[in-house]
Amino acid sequence: MTILDIALKDLLRSFRSAFAVGMMIIAPLFLVGLIYLSIGGGADSASSLPGINVGVVNADTISANSPLEHPLGDNIRSIFFDESVASWITANDYADETSARAALDTQEIGVAVIIPSAFSDSFFAGDDAVQILIISDPTLTFAPQITENMVRAVLDGAAGGGIAIQALIERQDVVDPAQLSFALETYSAWFINFQRDLFHNPAEAALVMVAPSADNETEAPLQKMLGLMTAGQMVFFAFFTGAYSMMSILRENEEGTLARMFTMPIQRTSILAGKFLAVFLSVLVQGIVLVVASHYAFGVNWGAPLPVLLALLGQVIAATGLGIFLISFVKTTQQAGPVLGGGLTALGMLGGLFTANIAMPEAFTMMANFTPQGWVIKTWKLVLAGQPLAELWYPFAVMLLVGVLMFAFGARNFGKRFV
Repeated sequence: MTILDIALKDLLRSFRSAFAVGMMIIAPLFLVGLIYLSIGGGADSASSLPGINVGVVNADTISANSPLEHPLGDNIRSIFFDESVASWITANDYADETSARAALDTQEIGVAVIIPSAFSDSFFAGDDAVQILIISDPTLTFAPQITENMVRAVLDGAAGGGIAIQALIERQDVVDPAQLSFALETYSAWFINFQRDLFHNPAEAALVMVAPSADNETEAPLQKMLGLMTAGQMVFFAFFTGAYSMMSILRENEEGTLARMFTMPIQRTSILAGKFLAVFLSVLVQGIVLVVASHYAFGVNWGAPLPVLLALLGQVIAATGLGIFLISFVKTTQQAGPVLGGGLTALGMLGGLFTANIAMPEAFTMMANFTPQGWVIKTWKLVLAGQPLAELWYPFAVMLLVGVLMFAFGARNFGKRFV
């Protein structure tokens, strides 16, 4: 019997156990599945803004002495008709409030934006009696809020510009009237362009509103959140698998099969090496299955193959090393319960496996650096963020060093007991 034979025997024995398969594969996928369903049954669909049908009634006009070249209502209307939001906003013009309300009643639109006559002049004069009216379908949640935020952003910018114009007017005794007229025209042109850039030209805007679409190359926030949660669960259960798989040597020792193996014409160090290899292969198979299954079942985008492979290899080495290290101090399977249930859970919490999506205090983040789990989840965060391979070598080296050292100490302890 060779080292590989022993490893394959233990590997098959592990995967024949319903409990082992449940802890290694089913439990993490089940927990991720609950998260997946809780955010709407699909990161891609849940993360994109819902389609919005907006009706606009723009009756705004400006007086002859207005500092603006175009009514403010035109700017508000333009943000709903611009081609950059065409993938998630469908806008239509309506002649008056009555026709817009009729479209709401027939569900042709979900939100109506009513811009009254002379709104621009009233707004800059500080007259609150003339206001924009937003009417929405009461069954909708996101569409009215998004519409209101877009209109409010334009009005907030206009309010700031109005203050600037008023300041120029009040100081016209020290400003050349010809220059004042030029300044007002310049501001009007700047303001219109600024409001357009605010929503439609992210490279030039001071504030950007982004609506993810099917063609957006940036991964959606909910998909990132699901990826981090999946990584946390995968790492947590990988370390359980490492320790649980190593418990096979304790079970065989209690059952007497280990003593019979020691009577075979094979060195005891080879038997231990086979046991250690079985642990490594168990964690590796588990990681591959979870990565592939979560990708196809829940749409988790793990990123480029090489970074994923490097992170997975580091996870396997660290989990294998810690499992062998911990079980080497345990004498019986009964004593292993607190190690698996308490020790690994505590290390997982300290390592940040359950808070991967939360910005934690610096002290907590630093504490994670003292656990193998902390370095593993840090590597997966880099992978999910799309960092290049060069950024992964340092955390991988830490995982490799920690895993090898723990493996060396654990193997030494087992050697003292059984060799």
